[in-house]
Amino acid sequence: MKFWDTYTNFLTMKHKIFFYIFLSFLYSQNIDMYLSLLHEGQVDGVRENLPELISKYPNNPDVLYLKALLTKEGLSAVEQYQSILEHFPESRFAPDAAMKIGEYFYARGLYTQAAALLRTLPVKYPRYIQIQRATDLMVNSFLAIGETDSARYYALVLKSMYPGVDVEQYGLSEFKQPASQVFDLKIKVPELRPYVIQIGAFGNQANANRLKLQVSQIGYEVIINPLESNGKKFHAVRIVRFKSKREAERIGNEIKKKLGTDFRILYRPMSQK
Repeated sequence: MKFWDTYTNFLTMKHKIFFYIFLSFLYSQNIDMYLSLLHEGQVDGVRENLPELISKYPNNPDVLYLKALLTKEGLSAVEQYQSILEHFPESRFAPDAAMKIGEYFYARGLYTQAAALLRTLPVKYPRYIQIQRATDLMVNSFLAIGETDSARYYALVLKSMYPGVDVEQYGLSEFKQPASQVFDLKIKVPELRPYVIQIGAFGNQANANRLKLQVSQIGYEVIINPLESNGKKFHAVRIVRFKSKREAERIGNEIKKKLGTDFRILYRPMSQK
């Protein structure tokens, strides 16, 4: 009798495992189906089903990615993609989310931000299938800001990682250099820029991310530094970096005119936070 009970429990558990695997398979198939419908232009039909998906799977990264795809307002969509990268960096659509942010930066003319993001994408997600697309946008972003050496360097790095990537199309010289020599290219030593502009400090990181994105949109490099004061944690939003206090004050005043944001000039060499 004891053996029979054990055997019955084993079968019950086996059926449960099979049931969960089956549900997971069905769920994955549904997400892929919705994505296919989006690519076919059936946006309204997918949007009608989105509330039910969110209700059933509120914290599922695949559903959150689908929701971001359906978001019309660009800034809101980018915030959602960033949330996926922050909370679900290993999820199925994390590399696609990173790519969407890079495309957004590029489309808005934020080439510095686009290049900085896209050059890290193949390293973080080496199996990403749209490496050619990421390379194209990265190189064009570097070229748009006059960073020809950086464009050549990172294109060669990617060529060494992915031999199938076409880099000769960009018309840059020295692309015939062997991939084994790619890291012999000289990289400029950055000049000292010890001044930063702090434009806010928030207890809620979402608020810090929102301000960072707003300032990035008008063409400045923004970082978020974690701080602690009186036992409380804050997220400081800072624009980096400037050679002189005078230059930092000029930029701070420009941003205040555009966004109405107060600012402080801080002396923060690279060795300090």
